[in-house]
Amino acid sequence: MVAHSTHKRKRSAIRADHARSHRLGRLHASLYTWSDESREELKEAIPRHPFNFALQVIAPHTTEDHDVVRALRHAVNDAGPGPCIAQVSLSLFLEPRFVAQYIRTGSLYALSTTRLDTQDTVCLDGRGMLVLSLLKDTYQQLGLVGRPCRFAHGASGRMGDRHSGPVSRYMVELPLCDPSFVPGKRGYERALRCLREWDQRRSAAGTAPHMHGTPATWSMLLVWTPPASPDAQSPRVWAPVDYDALRSVRPLSPDLCLDIHSDVWVPASVDICRDTMQDMWSSLYAHLEWIGLAMWPSPRVRTYDRCDHRIAMYEPPASSSPSSFVQMTIRGFLTPMLLVRVLECLWASSLPWASLTVSGFADAPIAWASKYPGVGLALGSATALPEGLHDGFTAAQRARKVRRKSHTRRGESEHGFFQTGENGWTILLSPPSRKREGAVALIESVELDTHM
Repeated sequence: MVAHSTHKRKRSAIRADHARSHRLGRLHASLYTWSDESREELKEAIPRHPFNFALQVIAPHTTEDHDVVRALRHAVNDAGPGPCIAQVSLSLFLEPRFVAQYIRTGSLYALSTTRLDTQDTVCLDGRGMLVLSLLKDTYQQLGLVGRPCRFAHGASGRMGDRHSGPVSRYMVELPLCDPSFVPGKRGYERALRCLREWDQRRSAAGTAPHMHGTPATWSMLLVWTPPASPDAQSPRVWAPVDYDALRSVRPLSPDLCLDIHSDVWVPASVDICRDTMQDMWSSLYAHLEWIGLAMWPSPRVRTYDRCDHRIAMYEPPASSSPSSFVQMTIRGFLTPMLLVRVLECLWASSLPWASLTVSGFADAPIAWASKYPGVGLALGSATALPEGLHDGFTAAQRARKVRRKSHTRRGESEHGFFQTGENGWTILLSPPSRKREGAVALIESVELDTHM
């Protein structure tokens, strides 16, 4: 008889350890037909990824690409001043005048310049949700209720297990646009007091400068998208944040780079619509692989490449031929409105196909904005969306607790820095032609499906 084990861990905990150690980033693909309705759905999906720092546009080099490049340059250069880096106090985001001027009006995006793996990070997602990603010691001293981070687990003490121990980070979310989160309410006053005391501790510890009477300031990236004016033909991409409480404001301009790569295998067309689902996904994967290699650019896509098959085995898509392609790269603090403007330029062009690839900040506390912002928060009444929630659930059903620790509740959104660190999306445009129907593919790199 085998001796009875004294190990107190349950099978559910063992399965959770296995899931954490093998969890990788996932790709979520959505296919659309070429129509105006699909274009509107894509324009609504782009703001779900609020923090973007790089955009790469790849298209075949034809006679029509000059007009597209000119339109993209015009969209960026004529946007005017907007993104900036400034010293900001956290209590500024709770000031009623600042909230009314920038947060409730338009979309304000803010991101601290700290490291997600070793420091406290702060961001504002453009919809009035202030997200704090805190170390364990900071969370215990702050005094606000949050939730454990799903990806920040330390070592458990068992051999070979480094991902199922105690939680090392916590997430705190403050719904700044919630009707109940206003001056005079207990939740608002408590949050304001805790943030001010936190700034005082940071100033006393010397981790943040003390400027013009402000206790402690954060170095943050700021960009504001004003609301659409009924008289304007198109909404503005961004506008400057002019507020007297901002210190050491330094404007940031996006960098544009244009490259033309020749002597490469370039797909003549992108045929996503196939007869079977297997052929459809195979074609989509082949073109995504080519786009990923072309963005380097990798020697494997060169026509003269003769790599040993023991080192790399790659074949371009079936419709590829020796040609050239255009690669336009934009780097900076890019707003979703700018990405929507780029999508509209490519949609209206006569290119045979084009791709947009967006990369997000690796140190952002969240990669994707939640579909249910504010649901289940300790502060606020979970009505952060102005139009309310229309998901078919009552307030009691949304607040129902789930006993499983691995369950992802509505409203939870988090960037899994300790898994892959990758976040972004790719849009593949295939306009209609005489030989095929038009189609669009949206591929999102996700860690959690809370944004769906």
